[in-house]
Amino acid sequence: MPACYEDLAAVRIFAGLSPHELERISQRLKECVFLSGMVILSRNAPPEELYLILEGQVRVELQDGNGQIFNVTELGRGEIIGERAILTGEARTADVRAISEVRAVSLGRSDFEELLHETPQIYANLCRILAYQLGSWAQRHQREEREHRDAITNVIGWQLLPEFGAFPGNSSNVRALNARLVQLGRQRNHVLITGEPGTWKDLAARLIHFHADASCPVLFLDCATPPPVIGSEQRGAIAVKDALLLEIAQEAALFGHVPDGAVYARRIRRGMLELAAGGDLILRNVDCLTPAVQELLAQFMASGQFKRRGEQRLRSAEVRIIATSSEPLAEQAAAGSFHGGLYRRLATERLEMAPLRERKHDIPLIARSLLASLNAKHHKQVRRISQDALNRLVDHDWPLNGSELYQVISRAVVVCNADEIQAEHIFLQGQSFGGRFNLLSLPSLERLARRPDFPRLLRWTTVPLFLLVMGYTLTGPRTGNAANLAVWTLWWPALLATAFLVARGWCSYCPLEAIGEFVGVKTRVTHEPMQWLKQWGAPISLAGMILILLVEQATGMFSHALATGILLAGLLAATAMADLIIGRRGWCKFLCPLGRIVSLVSRISLLEMHSNRTVCVSRCRVDDCVKERGCPMGLHPTGIDNSDHCVLCLNCVRSCPHHSMQLDLRNPAWGLLNRSRHGFYEALFSVALCGVIAAAKGTPLLVGRAKEVFPSTVWSGPDFALAVGMVLLYCLAAMACSGASSALRWRQAFTVYGLAYLPLAITGLFMIYFRALVEGGAQLIPLLLTAFGLTQLTDPARLTPELGTLRLLIYPGILAGMAFSLVALASLQRQHSLSGPGLLGHRLLLVLTTAVFLILL
Repeated sequence: MPACYEDLAAVRIFAGLSPHELERISQRLKECVFLSGMVILSRNAPPEELYLILEGQVRVELQDGNGQIFNVTELGRGEIIGERAILTGEARTADVRAISEVRAVSLGRSDFEELLHETPQIYANLCRILAYQLGSWAQRHQREEREHRDAITNVIGWQLLPEFGAFPGNSSNVRALNARLVQLGRQRNHVLITGEPGTWKDLAARLIHFHADASCPVLFLDCATPPPVIGSEQRGAIAVKDALLLEIAQEAALFGHVPDGAVYARRIRRGMLELAAGGDLILRNVDCLTPAVQELLAQFMASGQFKRRGEQRLRSAEVRIIATSSEPLAEQAAAGSFHGGLYRRLATERLEMAPLRERKHDIPLIARSLLASLNAKHHKQVRRISQDALNRLVDHDWPLNGSELYQVISRAVVVCNADEIQAEHIFLQGQSFGGRFNLLSLPSLERLARRPDFPRLLRWTTVPLFLLVMGYTLTGPRTGNAANLAVWTLWWPALLATAFLVARGWCSYCPLEAIGEFVGVKTRVTHEPMQWLKQWGAPISLAGMILILLVEQATGMFSHALATGILLAGLLAATAMADLIIGRRGWCKFLCPLGRIVSLVSRISLLEMHSNRTVCVSRCRVDDCVKERGCPMGLHPTGIDNSDHCVLCLNCVRSCPHHSMQLDLRNPAWGLLNRSRHGFYEALFSVALCGVIAAAKGTPLLVGRAKEVFPSTVWSGPDFALAVGMVLLYCLAAMACSGASSALRWRQAFTVYGLAYLPLAITGLFMIYFRALVEGGAQLIPLLLTAFGLTQLTDPARLTPELGTLRLLIYPGILAGMAFSLVALASLQRQHSLSGPGLLGHRLLLVLTTAVFLILL
């Protein structure tokens, strides 16, 4: 058998053939050797033979009309070349060149056609080879199309900025800036634009180009994320983490390369310096250029000449470089971390962009200017921005400058369903505090949060329990009712405790809202609520909560089950009716008394949901967290000043593709210290709640009745009027103390000082129900056994727990609440630089309130 038998067995087209068949085929083959660089098959040559490669490597080359050679693919041992031209009968379209010494065997056209008829296995193998090549070409084409698309996007992506004919603003700073941009545009000097992140340096660079006297090309390159080298399989590897790949991509983007100029170079690539000849090249993040590329760019700027990688020919180009950087390049050049020569040439003309906080006078004009493009983007018809919304924008410090402002206005347009943006549509990142721990960083909790049925799954427990409790309080015994006892000894204290632990998480599985949704209210707020509701919803719900707390005591709900059942039924009816009129969660957001007190408790909660502001501003472009299947409350996670409305439905966690959401374990006092959350009505309710607790438990004593944990005597009209008067007097006392402040007007001081009463007020309210649990909670199990007729099966006394020792927690708990309030008061005083007798007055009032709670509770 011929010596080349083993080589033939490795040829793909002969796979599966027997030794006898290979021996027969070898008689038709002619062995030949080609040295490196020799052309094996020539373009336009007639298809007379094909070759089977036994050893070595060959390259398939295409040549365009300009003489440029493109490398199509490389083939090695076991491959076949020239078969397609024989099958089609047409002239060859490419050259096949040896790139190493090649040993091959040739097969004539007639012999090949005979073998296809004589040996079906060869025909089948050929079909498989052609199908594989077709799939490989399709994959390569898709990959190269994707890479070219990325490159084009990188080139033109800088134009996806707000379209302004001049830098927006009307301050003296902006007027001087626009004059400077016109001046720089008419010159041809290199320009270096520096400033904080988000100051729209790219917009300034674009305006310099468009102010040029003559039309000229302009290209853009983000040096931090250059387009990948063509043919690279690892597109995601172009990152700062891999300095080598970053340097390769930067050099290829700027200077280009020739075939075989590098391992990755398969064809000619023209660099941006060559393409931008006679025009401008904008380099964003020029500080991210690697040292080697900095050196090459400095040499080009000095001589006007460069080389493509892999060639010796010097090429000339006249290009103006407009570079931007958020880093202090002067300091880096002095320290040697940035190329000194490159810095000096870039800084021929320097432009420093002022941060937005230093030109707040421009913010209203910029915000209004953005509406046209954002309306087109989000298909909205927003025409105006209210004065209150503008005031919020001007009051913000804008750490991420114009980029942050753009995102804030964009999200305001998304959630606004009218023609005017209101203050509640402006979601701003508030004061940041350290020492947080993101619970979503724990894999098990993140998996739970991303479950589509959590926390809604808990409704299958809360809804049946609520209906059972409401039904039994309405139809069961008027006194000694197990459901009634459960409401006041378990539900209410649990509601307050869960609000402290998990903020407004209760609202995500609230049975009232769940039942309202079940009966047909399945759409979130799709129209703007009436203006009076947005303005007065908070005080109405706060007044409703105060009324409910007084009515609880006045009607003896703790002892009379029917009164409790009527209250629960009324809340359910109000929820359904309000949601039908306002929209889903409309009651929850604007009017629900329970939701209002839970939102206040969430101020001092251990948990807080918000997003990573930097990720939202720099990466988010879709705002899915507030669009369909997004936030049912119409909020955006960056608006942590509105997180009192966040019901922890976790939709934003599931919707965010960037994993920006954070569920932070935090210091409870931070919610009181956040300036953006300070509101007059919240402060008034915190103070009034202390007065309500004192009035609810103190009124019976003042009219000569004994103190009752479970009140059973219905109040008279004068009794109720006395309680209301006590609440008003208490609020007036707190306002009088605020009026004595020397730094602020009484309303401003009260808004600050009043929030300090919240911890003591919530503690006192919790202790009302906790005292009921201690004194009467032990009867819950016997009453349940009686309700279900199980007293004959077991002795209730054996299952009755002893809860009396829990009394020891009441007084320390009240004192802890006072300490929390006094510490918060001191922190607020330092934060706002308050002084005078008003501070002393509030301290005395808190101590007096604590003493009253210790006596009454």
